[in-house]
Amino acid sequence: MIKVEDSNMYREIHDQPQHVADCLRLNEQKMEKIAKVVKERQIKQVVLVGRGSSDHANLVGKYAFEVYTDMVATIAAPSVVTYYQGEVDYSKCLVIGISQCGEAQDVFEVLTKCKNQGGIAVSITNVRDCLMAGLDEYYMNCECGEEKSFTAGKSYLTQMTILLGLVAKISGNVSLHEQLEKAPAAIEKCFAIEEQIRKILPLYRNANQVYLFGRGFLYALANEAELKIIEASYLDARCYASSDFYHGPISMTPRFMPNIFYVADSVTNETTMDLHDKLKEEKNLYTMIVTNNESYAKKAHHSVLLPAECDGILGVYGCAIFSQLFACLLSIERGFNPDFPVGLSKVTVTR
Repeated sequence: MIKVEDSNMYREIHDQPQHVADCLRLNEQKMEKIAKVVKERQIKQVVLVGRGSSDHANLVGKYAFEVYTDMVATIAAPSVVTYYQGEVDYSKCLVIGISQCGEAQDVFEVLTKCKNQGGIAVSITNVRDCLMAGLDEYYMNCECGEEKSFTAGKSYLTQMTILLGLVAKISGNVSLHEQLEKAPAAIEKCFAIEEQIRKILPLYRNANQVYLFGRGFLYALANEAELKIIEASYLDARCYASSDFYHGPISMTPRFMPNIFYVADSVTNETTMDLHDKLKEEKNLYTMIVTNNESYAKKAHHSVLLPAECDGILGVYGCAIFSQLFACLLSIERGFNPDFPVGLSKVTVTR
């Protein structure tokens, strides 16, 4: 069995405070340039393109664009361009394509269509010598170095950070800018939750399935947590928006199955806790809450308490660190190697 200190995934999780700071600092001028063009051209629609973890970063970006700016944000379906040859017009759009390796052919084709039509095509990758970096006018790099772990951790967090930084520049929102400045220190403080996670691992060692719940920004994060848990530990994880779960899925909630609730966003906490309380009372479910709020933590069978400042955008960072550490440590606890998920390739090319 691999030792945790020998895991690339584990080491790269702990490198992230510096990477988050670097990606903001080194891309600041490019963000300002893009924001200036967006405002000059009065662009009101942003289209986000990616696959896997990159698309989960996009989902956080979608919420951020629509919360902090007056732009409408959509997640693209690349097959509309690559297979259906759709007539979609990107000429008045900001199109942002994200890929860790930068070789995503379908993302590249959407960006190329946008550029050829006169739209603003932005590419974000973690590899400079790649297909997508050829769209160099508005290219940004994650600035986190080679990702040796197969499970994209540091590239996901830096992709998300670049999107949030771009939103901050376009919107001019001071609060968002301040939260991003605080993110590296908040991530560093979150590493202390590892001992809390280790205490709950035996409860998941032999589990077959887990449900993950969040709302808004934390639902976006739960999508990434689902993927990390699945690919690293082979535990069947399924995420739901706490609002959507009432619309059908609640009817088949298994009684003897662990559930994780992400409750670190004061704007949406109440709706997620309403679902938690209902399921715990009516279904007698085992629940765990990941939160920065001590009163919420006391309402679950088990909890992981994040630093108090991890609320809202910083709550996304805190819950991301929990999810990465949980997936990595659980993988080892279950006898697997988180660095070599079965069937995965570091360079994944889709069309």
